[in-house]
Amino acid sequence: MTSLVLLAWAAAVAVLARPALTGRWTTSLPRLTVGLWLGAELSVSVAVLTAGLLVAVPPAALAAGLEGVVVACTRALAGLGAPNETLAVIGLLATAVLAARLLISLIVTFTSARRWRRRHLAALLPLGRPGANGWTVVDHATAAVYCLPGRPGQVVVTSAAIDALTADELAAVLRHERAHLRGRHHLLVALAVAFHRALPGLPMADAAETEIRRLVEHLADDRASERHGRHAVATAIVQLADRAPRHALGAGTGTGTAAVERVRRMLAPPARPRILHRLVAASAIGLLLTGPPAVAVASAGLALQDATCPTNSPPPAESPAHLAGS
Repeated sequence: MTSLVLLAWAAAVAVLARPALTGRWTTSLPRLTVGLWLGAELSVSVAVLTAGLLVAVPPAALAAGLEGVVVACTRALAGLGAPNETLAVIGLLATAVLAARLLISLIVTFTSARRWRRRHLAALLPLGRPGANGWTVVDHATAAVYCLPGRPGQVVVTSAAIDALTADELAAVLRHERAHLRGRHHLLVALAVAFHRALPGLPMADAAETEIRRLVEHLADDRASERHGRHAVATAIVQLADRAPRHALGAGTGTGTAAVERVRRMLAPPARPRILHRLVAASAIGLLLTGPPAVAVASAGLALQDATCPTNSPPPAESPAHLAGS
């Protein structure tokens, strides 16, 4: 029953996340919306993994801690003690496969992006020259400004971008890129990419990657507009649209409707969200993160309580001597 509840939870989150987290309201709460998307991905993953594990591991074994889980898994694989041996083995194998896919996707996503950035930076540094504030200028006919996250993070500006942008626009774009670096936005995008790579057929995974890429640009736009104005950021987006490499983050990230949306958001900013809206979003994140563990812990607690509470036993039979005396 606990596994069914967890699977129902995962299905509900996977189905409802896409329509619930893609509305116009998300542009006014980009940071919390990113948290909601990542919380939904983690909630689905934990719920499915726990459901598969509980097929073979009874809640009472969970209450015994790690040792109880290991013993229950071993007995299930050995065909001992599981109510349904075939179902238990299938549950364990499905859990192992999903966990492996998620782990491998994380490793591949982070290592491939890091390797590309290192190669890209190694190719650019001999051609570049230092800018006024630590950024690297590269002579190129395409106007582009982007950042290469990592240690250390690097902002790359082409000579064509310096010619095309005004002083205010260039300053706004540089602040945009520093906001990406300081906010570690590449890690947020990488988590969404890894989840999508692990579950490519899940519509929620595709929507999460698209939305998180969009929302981190909103976060950086907001930081840049605080000091240099929204108009400077909007015009810079137009000048640099679709000019960022694949594994980089930049003011020119996004094409078509994405770039148009960013420009409109700068020129006509959304209404400031109320405190109640922030509290609701924060509470939803907490619910997504604690829901599956709470279900598993509650199930283990009930099982442990049933195992330790004395059961109603029938009264002892009267002895033959007592019967004879009566």
